[in-house]
Order: sequence, then structure tokens, then C-alpha cells
Amino acid sequence: MDKDPFGNLRDWGPVLDQMELLAQENRLSDCQSGLIRILRYKGNWRLREEALKCVAQIQTPCEALVFQVLDILADDNLYYDARILASDALVRLLRCAGNGCSQDIGQELYKITEKLKSTPQPPFFNKALTRLYAEVDASAVVPLPVQGI
Repeated sequence: MDKDPFGNLRDWGPVLDQMELLAQENRLSDCQSGLIRILRYKGNWRLREEALKCVAQIQTPCEALVFQVLDILADDNLYYDARILASDALVRLLRCAGNGCSQDIGQELYKITEKLKSTPQPPFFNKALTRLYAEVDASAVVPLPVQGI
């Protein structure tokens, strides 16, 4: 899980080829730290989008990867296409994780979804968020907030 075979992200053609090869060989889970690095890299939108598509294929995501995808979803300064891909990836990651999500992930997911629900969103983004909210409700991975006495 700690491999990073992607090398120089500025030379993005080979990075895309490497991601495609790893996806075909079903070895993306072994390279989660590299995918996290790509998701953090702001220098190439295409790499980020392809990494989000790849992340959705991982059956056993690490906590750091889920948090990085959550960061993309929550980033109001990021363009909506990337945030929609992040939402879709989270739906698949939550299905894979099931009840195996940590409390930290559950709390962060709850915080982000509540923030997004409380602010108006464009219809195309709201549609993706609705799918995410349904998955959160169905998987029950998000703990309900503790009510004061």
C-alpha cells in the first residue's frame, strides 16, 4: 500500500499510462500513497480526474485516501467536475468500506455533508451530492451528532 510508482507528475503522459496499467492489473490498492500524491497535485487537472476515477475502483481504501477524496469534495475553490468525481468515488469507497469506516472518517463526512446541504449548490452538483447522501444514509457510516441534555 505504500508504493508510489508514478514518478514525475509534470511528465503526465506516462503517469496516465501507469494508472491505466495498474487499473487493468487490479493493483491500484498497492499504490494508494501515489494516488494520494496525485490527488494533492494541483498542476494537472487531467491527472486528478483520472486518479479520482481510479480511486473508485479500490476495494480496500486506506483512511488517508478517503480523507483526500473528502478534501476534494469539500474544496469550494475547486471546479465542480472534480468535486462530482470525488462524490462518485466516495459513494463507491463507502460501499467497499461498509461499516469498516473509522469514526474519524464518519465525523468528517458528516461535517462536510452538513456544510454542503446547508448551502445552495448548482443542480448538476446537487444531483451528485444526493447520490452521496443516499449512500451515507444507507450505509449508516456517519454517526449522528450527540444531542445536548
